Amino acid sequence: LSTKPAHPTPTHQHTMADEDSNYTVEYTDVEEGAEPEVAKWVSRAGVCKITYDSGCTYEGAVNEEKQKHGKGKYSWFVKDDEGELPESASATYDGDYKDGVKAGVGKMVYPNGDVYHGEWAGGAAEGTGCYTYKNGDIYTGTFKGGKKSGEGAYEFKSDLSILKGQWVDGALTTGEWAHKGAGSYTGSFADGKPDGEGSYSFTSGITMKGKMVATSSDPDDEEAPKTTKWVGEPVFAA
Repeated sequence: LSTKPAHPTPTHQHTMADEDSNYTVEYTDVEEGAEPEVAKWVSRAGVCKITYDSGCTYEGAVNEEKQKHGKGKYSWFVKDDEGELPESASATYDGDYKDGVKAGVGKMVYPNGDVYHGEWAGGAAEGTGCYTYKNGDIYTGTFKGGKKSGEGAYEFKSDLSILKGQWVDGALTTGEWAHKGAGSYTGSFADGKPDGEGSYSFTSGITMKGKMVATSSDPDDEEAPKTTKWVGEPVFAA
């Protein structure tokens, strides 16, 4: 089994400007046939469309504290060099809000094409969800503070191999790396690669226990580049 570099940990906080000082409000929860109420500020709780000077929009519920609260959709738009808005949003969040931040269940489509659909708390991915990368890789599991944390599985589209186990701060620490038709590694991980004690199981039924050992190209030089190699124990048939 070959090792791979760690896959970047997704950040679920959006960095684009979320609010503008100036905006217009159209309350859409009016009597049937009536024109929307238009205002320069959020004047009451209800359902409305807020259009910010940047071109970004929010369509959904607001509470008495003038905060997004309940179901809503926020769309980010980026003006071009001439100040014109594109026809489609560069990013969207469609889901639940609580006291002005993402909380509950929602779907975020990021500017780079990544998509997260799952639970949120305090504005970040928190709980169970699915993160689909633009390249087709998929992580399904739990999140904490916007990072993979707890039980989860990451599937690489390129070779259908799967990393599954316990994640901490976005990285797999213990678990299994299963390669389609080529066996698996079970043990500890660091930086997205097998590290420390573990075992390789092959399709032939052979299992090899051992550990990944770091070796230096120059033992007398502490700053010399280090490489890791697998040191296995005698094998036995499963």
